[in-house]
Amino acid sequence: MEILVITWNYPPRRGGIENLIGGLCAELQKKHSVQVITTHTRLSMDGEKDVFRAPLPGLVPFALYALWRGAALLARNRHIAVIFGGSVLVTPLALILARLFGRRLVLQTHGLDIIYRSFLYQQLCVRWLKSCDHVIANSGHTARLGQSKGVPPERIIVIPPGVEPDRFGTPLDGAAAWGVKGRKIILFVGRLAKRKGVKEFIENSFVDIVRAVPRALFLIVGDNPTESLTHRDDVIGEINRVVSKLRLEDHVRLLGSTNDDELIGLYQGCDLAVLPALALEDDVEGFGIVALEAAAAGKPVVATRVGGIPDAVEGGKSGALVEPGDYSQLSQAIILLLEDRGSCLSMGRYGQCRAAKEFSWRCIGARYEDIFNAATRKSS
Repeated sequence: MEILVITWNYPPRRGGIENLIGGLCAELQKKHSVQVITTHTRLSMDGEKDVFRAPLPGLVPFALYALWRGAALLARNRHIAVIFGGSVLVTPLALILARLFGRRLVLQTHGLDIIYRSFLYQQLCVRWLKSCDHVIANSGHTARLGQSKGVPPERIIVIPPGVEPDRFGTPLDGAAAWGVKGRKIILFVGRLAKRKGVKEFIENSFVDIVRAVPRALFLIVGDNPTESLTHRDDVIGEINRVVSKLRLEDHVRLLGSTNDDELIGLYQGCDLAVLPALALEDDVEGFGIVALEAAAAGKPVVATRVGGIPDAVEGGKSGALVEPGDYSQLSQAIILLLEDRGSCLSMGRYGQCRAAKEFSWRCIGARYEDIFNAATRKSS
C-alpha cells in the first residue's frame, strides 16, 4: 500500500503528537510505502527518506508547500490510495487534495486540535472534519469531542498511540547519570503547557509530599512550548518562582530537553511518573503518551482523571487516577507508592505487561492498516 502523510507535527520536533505520527510512520514503513509532507526544520536531516519539508518556516509556507508537493506526488503516482492527515489543522489541505485526485482521506485527531478556540480555525479546519472518510481519535474522550462537531459516529475509530516496549525495557540508568541516586524520584515528562498542571502540582501537592517523604525529588523533563501554535506561556519561569518561594530548590530539578537514551534512563531510574493535568475548558490532554512510556519502563503513573488520560492509565492497576483539583488525594496516592515499594513494583509490572500487549506499535500499526485497507476498498 502507498500512503501520503500530511502533517504539521513531525520529528525532530518533540511532543506527544510528534511521537505518535513519527512512531506510526516508522511502523508503517516496515511494510508500506509512506511519503511524508511536513514542516521546515533548521536541523540537518540528511538521510531522511521520503520526507518532504517546507523550504521556509511558518504555517502559510507549509500550507502552500503541502498543496504544491501533494499535488505533484498524487499526479504522478496513482498508486497512492490514501491520504493521512496528522491533525485537524491539515484537514482543508488534505481534503482539497483528496477531492481533486479522487483519493480517500483518513484524519487523525488529538483533542485540542478539535476544541481550539479560534473562530477562523473552527471555520477553516474543524468544520470540514465531518467530510473525511475516516477520523481516528487517540482516545474515547477525543472521539466524543469529534462527534460534538458533527462527525458521524460510524466514521470515528478510537486507536490509542503506540509505544516500543523493548526500547523502554532496555536497562539504562539515567538516575545515576543525573546524580540523584538514593532519592525517591517523581518524574514528569512533557512540553510545559499550562494544562500539564506542573506549577499547581508543586504548589498544592509536592510540598506535602516532601514533608512526608523528605528524600522526594521531582524531576521535570521538558521545555516551554516555544514551537507550539497554541501555547506561549512561560511555565518554566512560573515554576522557578514557585520553587524559590517555597524553598524547594533541593527537591525540584528542571532538566530541560533530553535525548532519547537519557529519557529512557530517567523513566527506569524513577519511582513513579506523575501527570497532574488540569481540567481546562479551552485545552485538553487528549491521551497522555508519557503514561505509556512510563508503563513500558515498568513504572506506575499517578495522574488526574482528565481528557483521555483514563485510556492510558488503568486506575488501581497500572497506577492511580484522582479527580482534577483534588491535590490532597494526589499527594496521598504518591506518598503511598513512594513508601510502599511492593505496590509500586506490582503496578509497574502490570503496566509494563499492558503496554506490551495492548499498545506496542506492532499492534497499533496493524489497527491503522485495517482502517487504510477499509478506505482503499471503498475507493475501488
